[in-house]
Amino acid sequence: MSNPERKTNAQLVDMISQLKAQSRDTGVAVWRDVALRLSKSRKNWAQPNLSRVSRYAPEGSTVLVPGKLLGSGELTNGHTIAAYSVSNGAREKIEAAGGRFMTYGELMNENPTGTGVVILG
Repeated sequence: MSNPERKTNAQLVDMISQLKAQSRDTGVAVWRDVALRLSKSRKNWAQPNLSRVSRYAPEGSTVLVPGKLLGSGELTNGHTIAAYSVSNGAREKIEAAGGRFMTYGELMNENPTGTGVVILG
């Protein structure tokens, strides 16, 4: 007997299953790691600010946030950032800095092997 699904948000449950399927299909551990982080309680999700992205993400990398990206701080260069959700201020600052925000599904389609992806959480 399988464990009952703890999450009630159908979109989130679907995204977790897509991440796990991508990990099985490609053999890349990045997608499975993010799926496991999103499976945990929401209070344990990462909520980094843009200042943390500027400080820790190397240039030219794609930043993956397993949670919500917040808009405090400045973004110094244009990063490609994927997160489950993003605040309006963070989205505006990313676009103003010449960066790009994408969903997990878009990132999995563009980069199925996860090369150059940095998990920030």
